[in-house]
Amino acid sequence: MTDEEYLQTQSQIMAMANIVTGMLLREFIANAEKADTIGPLLDPTLWIRGHDTLATILDIARSLLRFQEVIVTKIDLGAIQRAPKP
Repeated sequence: MTDEEYLQTQSQIMAMANIVTGMLLREFIANAEKADTIGPLLDPTLWIRGHDTLATILDIARSLLRFQEVIVTKIDLGAIQRAPKP
């Protein structure tokens, strides 16, 4: 990895951290889980077609929530600064 690639990766990680910090992931996960639970009752055919995609999205959201928790902890400890709101 070159110095330029290293700096670019570091910049991209911090950009992702700024994006993820503002996401309402707990609420999204709760709503998606409700949809996944009631979906088979409301529209079984649609649920069958969309369940695998929703399961993947939920896995990603749960991973992002863990990432978000680390970021918020680092902000609270003063290790990084929260990005200013535009």
